[in-house]
Amino acid sequence: MINKAFDIVTKKVNSALSSQGYTMQSVPSTDSNELVKLFIGEDTAYSVIYYKDKKHMVMRTCSMTEDGPDNEWKTIGTWMFDPATDKEKEAESIGSDFAENVSAPIFRQAAKQQQKKKKKNSDDGGGDPVFFAKRLVAVFPELKDEIKDEEDSYEEFRAVTFAREHIVPKVIALLKDDDTDDINKLSEILSAQYSYGDIDTRPIITMVILNAVTEESQKEAIKAEMSDDLKKAWKAAEKYRGKKVKPAKKQKQSFMQKMMEQSIENKKLYDEGKL
Repeated sequence: MINKAFDIVTKKVNSALSSQGYTMQSVPSTDSNELVKLFIGEDTAYSVIYYKDKKHMVMRTCSMTEDGPDNEWKTIGTWMFDPATDKEKEAESIGSDFAENVSAPIFRQAAKQQQKKKKKNSDDGGGDPVFFAKRLVAVFPELKDEIKDEEDSYEEFRAVTFAREHIVPKVIALLKDDDTDDINKLSEILSAQYSYGDIDTRPIITMVILNAVTEESQKEAIKAEMSDDLKKAWKAAEKYRGKKVKPAKKQKQSFMQKMMEQSIENKKLYDEGKL
């Protein structure tokens, strides 16, 4: 049933994208847990993925480079689909929703503007805490609604509070479940976001999220696919574990700058062998 449902969804998406100049390609997946279809355009790419273990149908988008998709995927839609209970009707609904997303003039215009902005400046808005949280939806789909609730409920996104209340518990639960594939995926996202994250995002990754991981076996598991830069920064941030980090209010920028300066200084000392 899942193969048929996946075909229904991807055919609807293909119908919407082919008129915009996209071509559909089958992607040989090395992961038996996934079904994947890729849609290639001039400036952007889309993919539809079904994760068999989580029963999630996901649509993502990223920029195109001369060598193909840049693989900095951003999730734009996630639906539950359980082959045991859901039928063709549900697959039709998912396909229609995905197709509507990529067909909406506002969405297409936003995508074009995003690509132009990315070409002009590689350090665009992808480095802020909100974008970082949205990237984690690829591992924790339930974050999608929690992010929306946060944005709807507060004038400013409470990055530190949100990370503590919604991201940290999920990270710890994932590490306890010992799901290697998702742990590696999480580690790769954290590494990428730390690499070009802004001054608010980096301390959230090291001092809030990673410092919450205390079990040695769990630390080793999440380090398996972690970049060397993030490993060093985490080691420098560990001396602050247990110290109270208050959620930022009006002094958010200066507070986060102070945290970042401390992290940078510690990393420098570590690199010089003084830590």
